Amino acid sequence: MNTRNFIATLALALTTAAFAQPLPKADISIERLSSYPLIHGRSPSTPAMSADGSKIVFGWNQTGERKLDLYVIDFPNGKPKRIVEAKSIKDLPRQDDTRTEQVKTEAELYDGGIAGAQWAPDGHELMFNYKGRVWLVKADGTDLRTLFDGASGFAAIKYTEDGMSFSYSNGQNVFLRDRKTGDTKQLTFISKPNTSIDDYDFSPDGKWLAVQWSDSSKVGNYQMMDYSKERATVVPIQRTWNGELSEDHQIGIVPSSGGLIKFVPDIPRYCWIKSASWSPDSKHFEVGWIKDDFMEYTISVVDPATATKKDAHHEKAPKNTINDWRDVTWSRDSSQILFGTDIKDGALINRSIFSVHPDGTGLKPVYSKFFDVGGFMRPKNSDRIIMATAARSPLTTEIKILEPNGSETTHVVMPDGYSTPKAFNWAELPLVSEDGTKIATMANDRTVNSELYAVEPSIRRMTLSQTAEFLNVKWANIKQVSFPGPDGRSIHGLLYTRPGLDMTKKHPAFLSNIYADSGKAAWSGYMENYAAMNLDMVVLSVDFRSSWGYDGDFNGGYYRKMGIIDADEAVSAKNYLAGLSYVRPDRIGIWGWSYGGYLTCMTLLTHPGEFYAGVAVASVTDWKSYNEWYTRRRIGLAKEDKEWFEKSSPVTYGANLKDNLLLVHGILDDNVLFQDTARLVQKMIDGGAHPDIMFYPRDDHSIGKETSRPHVMSTVMRYLFNKLNTP
Repeated sequence: MNTRNFIATLALALTTAAFAQPLPKADISIERLSSYPLIHGRSPSTPAMSADGSKIVFGWNQTGERKLDLYVIDFPNGKPKRIVEAKSIKDLPRQDDTRTEQVKTEAELYDGGIAGAQWAPDGHELMFNYKGRVWLVKADGTDLRTLFDGASGFAAIKYTEDGMSFSYSNGQNVFLRDRKTGDTKQLTFISKPNTSIDDYDFSPDGKWLAVQWSDSSKVGNYQMMDYSKERATVVPIQRTWNGELSEDHQIGIVPSSGGLIKFVPDIPRYCWIKSASWSPDSKHFEVGWIKDDFMEYTISVVDPATATKKDAHHEKAPKNTINDWRDVTWSRDSSQILFGTDIKDGALINRSIFSVHPDGTGLKPVYSKFFDVGGFMRPKNSDRIIMATAARSPLTTEIKILEPNGSETTHVVMPDGYSTPKAFNWAELPLVSEDGTKIATMANDRTVNSELYAVEPSIRRMTLSQTAEFLNVKWANIKQVSFPGPDGRSIHGLLYTRPGLDMTKKHPAFLSNIYADSGKAAWSGYMENYAAMNLDMVVLSVDFRSSWGYDGDFNGGYYRKMGIIDADEAVSAKNYLAGLSYVRPDRIGIWGWSYGGYLTCMTLLTHPGEFYAGVAVASVTDWKSYNEWYTRRRIGLAKEDKEWFEKSSPVTYGANLKDNLLLVHGILDDNVLFQDTARLVQKMIDGGAHPDIMFYPRDDHSIGKETSRPHVMSTVMRYLFNKLNTP
């Protein structure tokens, strides 16, 4: 039997043994809900508003297929118009195409199309990347042409402020190309191997170029194995590891005419850059950076003429570590730096906006309330401050505007959800014209995926992505709930129950897709709703410790308690469910993906007997093998903080397994390595424990291939349903 057939047979055997019974028949199966074409269509992707606010461009496909076309809509009352059809752009020819038929087929299958585009300063032209080339097209869809024809490898392509030139990176240096003549000039001259300009920004007056330089030579290498082929092959990847200390950055200034970079002294080369922006008058360049151990945060102000810096603001973490949320912008007159923080007078507070003069004087609050700001910005030619906030509930957002006279304007686009796009541990911002008078946003809730809305001058839905099939989805009752956590803090979440559920009977229940921010009232797919509506299960989505929307203490509160305090919170959530008269207390489950898979493992292994069953997908099991940028802020360095790595890693507790646990992993996962699950399984074998196992030989962290995604979602659902419905 060859390798491929052996793996397929073994996977089938494991699947059959672990969850033999199919799911009950449903109007729409979990497999269909997880398959392309998506029945909710494709939401507008990477929308961008023209400078004057008259138009918005975005990638879109109403059929639900992967491939996005390019659309433009007149703001605020227009209808979407397709200006570029992705399939009309053909692949570049290949002289010697040695790809297998499978690779060729999948290249077309997984072609995501045109995700979005960048506006020219005058709003008449758009630039986008597709099929290895850089394209230009008029806003009405005419005059489609290439700026760079051929697989150029160019990145970070931008219009200059006056629209007369394009700047771009070739992967190492920055270049400027004149639109009229086509003349190209090299502006930086980096030549050392493994070094590059990662980002760059011209000053508003066009005289200076600020660059972010990095050296990647310390980043480690790793070998994965592709077992899906008849002869297994080695797949090399590069990724960071805890303890490598591989970060190596510098900030520099060069004249816009080009030359050697003057690097700014006294900013550590090993630090975490959070912001970098020019003042509107071009006299200063701010750099917000966090110290290597995440205990201190500094805003430095650079003089471009001398490339020297002075520190305008500095803060130390009063407990835990510095939070990653540190938005920065300038006042329009360049007299103040506006920055986001959750620290005031040495204590943790809600996420707020403060201001300070570039010389470090005049520190004062600009907007500080008893709720979190999820993000903020100032339009280029306006003094309004546009914010995404969690004022109504930590589970929802709204758009708030701090007017120049100090008054407040609030827009609630989605009453029971997110009025702004959801992001990891914050909220994305709406689209705003440069004069600040026109605002649009992507908004969603648990029953509808993101759509484009006009906000100012008035709220109006601008796109409709869902297919006719989506209308057949019946929705559960979704209720915001809260309960006390292990340390007295309130834990918030969303409870799903089927309308008409027989409350005189006890039903199985589970915590779903556990993660920080997993209780937010934003679109999250169908898993929870499917279980409630088709399987008569009670489902709870929870905002675990480290979720935003509460305050800095809660947001960073799992520092050196990761997998410990939030595992305790999982037990609190289980106890809340068990206390409901219609929930069966001895049949409560839990499942999660990535960190959620990790937390599932930690909960079952450190609290055996609390949950009847769990599913851990793509779980970290030993933090020593994960990225340094993630782990250092949470538990430190493995060589210095061995105790915390051991306490926080499931491999330490592998022999403790007493409950039903399904471990799922993609073998080609280059984020959370498959070795994590393999090592945990070995610990369980050594301890005499018997987990259930499912792996995906050709998938990475997303387990998102055409057949894999519906299969894995069905696998998770089948396991929970069958285990939790046992007598």
